[in-house]
Amino acid sequence: MDLSCIIQSGDLELYVLGMLPPDEAGKIEALCKLFPEIQQEVDAIAATFEAGAMQMAVTPSADVKEKLMASISAKTGVAVAPEKNGSPVKVVEMKPVAEQKSSFSKFAIAASWGLFLLAGAFAVYLYNGNQQLKTDVATLQQNATKSEQQIGELAKEVSSYQLYRQLKSDPSLTTIALASVKPNEDFQAEVFWNKTSGELFIDPSYLPQIPIGKQYQLWFLIDGKPIDAGMISLTNTASIQKMKECKGAQMFAITVENEGGSPTPTMEQMIVAGKVG
Repeated sequence: MDLSCIIQSGDLELYVLGMLPPDEAGKIEALCKLFPEIQQEVDAIAATFEAGAMQMAVTPSADVKEKLMASISAKTGVAVAPEKNGSPVKVVEMKPVAEQKSSFSKFAIAASWGLFLLAGAFAVYLYNGNQQLKTDVATLQQNATKSEQQIGELAKEVSSYQLYRQLKSDPSLTTIALASVKPNEDFQAEVFWNKTSGELFIDPSYLPQIPIGKQYQLWFLIDGKPIDAGMISLTNTASIQKMKECKGAQMFAITVENEGGSPTPTMEQMIVAGKVG
């Protein structure tokens, strides 16, 4: 499994800082148990933050001790007298912890807060970058899906064209052109028919779109009697379709019927027709 996306997402840094929501923190903990690499990365991030804190720690200057002793004398009222050998007498007085804070403690607290703020800013930066990364990935996925759909449509058109060329050049098939039956209309379709086997194909790619609930129906006529040759797909009008077997046809026509077809053609809804040569 490729764990790089998880490691580079910035979620591990937020987890170490305790800034992840409980549910997402639980996911990180589960990943640590499943994948040693994730646990190692979490440990490394924690070590890096700790090392940064140590580097930012402030070492007190040499005169801090003198200032500390003077502060003790001022607060306790006890003078720090020198020892017989010239060294100062050590004065130890038990005080509440709050009164024992030194300058070093203040510096350490300030450094810790500085590190915390720096780490928080860095975590926010990583979080924003992670959100942008997720947005970019979602956009790429949408574009990839759209490209796949376009490629699929293009492949479909190429396949239909190849089938058209194959049918057009097949000497066993007769091509019948169907033209508009109404004036001022320029609709057309082509039928490819094997007179011997009865195999029949229709190319409806030049037919107009029709309303929802309507469907094209192909007919062939024998001695003036119309016979159903099948329904033309409403969702696949750009592709050549195989229709019902047909033998002895003298004419082909297409009508617009209610979706699902009709047992007899609606003559006033005939759109194209063509005789067998």
